[in-house]
Amino acid sequence: MIKYGLKEFARNIYSNIFIAVQLAIAFIIMSAAVSSVLSRIEMYTPVKKYFPDGKGLYICNIYDATSLDDELKNIDDVESVTSGYDTSLYYSPSSKDLSNGLGDDRMSVNALSEDMIKSFTPQMSSGKWLSNASANGDLIPAVVTENSNYKTGDIVTIMHKEKVGEMSPDDEDFDYADPYKYEYVKNKVEIVGVIADGSQLLGFSSAYLGTEDSIKEKPDFRDLYANVNKHGNMMLIVPTDCLKDINCKIYPCGNQIVTLKDNVSNERFKELELYLRDYGRVFDFEDFRENSLVYINGQLIKLVPMLICVIVLVIVSSVSASAVNIKKRLGDYGIYYLCGAKWNAYIKIDLVCDLMTAVMAAAIAVCISNVLTMSKFMGNTVISFGWLHLIGCVCIVILNILISLLIPGVIMRRNTPNEILMINE
Repeated sequence: MIKYGLKEFARNIYSNIFIAVQLAIAFIIMSAAVSSVLSRIEMYTPVKKYFPDGKGLYICNIYDATSLDDELKNIDDVESVTSGYDTSLYYSPSSKDLSNGLGDDRMSVNALSEDMIKSFTPQMSSGKWLSNASANGDLIPAVVTENSNYKTGDIVTIMHKEKVGEMSPDDEDFDYADPYKYEYVKNKVEIVGVIADGSQLLGFSSAYLGTEDSIKEKPDFRDLYANVNKHGNMMLIVPTDCLKDINCKIYPCGNQIVTLKDNVSNERFKELELYLRDYGRVFDFEDFRENSLVYINGQLIKLVPMLICVIVLVIVSSVSASAVNIKKRLGDYGIYYLCGAKWNAYIKIDLVCDLMTAVMAAAIAVCISNVLTMSKFMGNTVISFGWLHLIGCVCIVILNILISLLIPGVIMRRNTPNEILMINE
């Protein structure tokens, strides 16, 4: 039956091409719909674990991160603090080796915990993300934003002050407030990747990067990410695990997730919530989760019309195409029957034709996608392709095949071969 199916496909090539183009458009619309859904939830999934059902506070628009950090360390009810980190390590964007020391353009090295590094991978313009990198000898792996002067493979020197002893009151630079001697210690990092412009970066708020000044009335999971772009602050990020043997300071920055111990009473929780408002805007975990889910559900509701359009397009095109093909094929099927073929054989012939049409539609969709990609149109959208997109397209193919087989099957079972041949005379 495969041979006859291929012959029927070739005999009706023009109508099959028309059907394939319709299916290709349906594939692209389905991929766009699935990508839109995933784009709404892919950033929430990595961070929802940071907002368990227990008691906790989300602090944003922080006025003084250093004072807040000191205060949180002194509160026994705090279980953990989750955020990105600032360090006392510095680098110079204009000098890779710091041969002339740190200049006025010095920048602080940022850091991320291993958990945050593994939770979300930003888009990379080159190289790899920190989760796929490890220390190379004495070289600490690091990534930079695209607005830096570094590229993948560069070796960059970083520097920090380290206490080496106490000064004597007779020393010229003696300071009673800070009576210690310091020396600068250098370390080297290897740039393993460059974060793409426009990517999202977990752990640093956009306000921290200087790319967003607006204050949202109801913060949600999106506030845990920074939108990296060339107009924001330059960043060089290393894993906190690689700083264990370096005597430098590490302290939280950006928006902070404060998880409280399970035995904290409701009264104590309210007391801490009010107290910490002196350092920024404070929301409890329940409000934060609710805001996040409201945003996600609102976005998904907007996508329902697109999904309905895909289904309607497939049904209408399948019914129309089936009606046209039935008119052309019924006469041939009547002849096949008189030659000894059974009605089930026609279903198999149609199935081969439909599968060939689906293959052609997939090829057309891939060609259209490649053209859009080369024209950089896709770079400005959230459209991608993965297993969920493939499942959606397969569902369209199955729906199309079922409809295209159902109509001729019903007609052939309700008419005798003679009636079919007389209709097509």
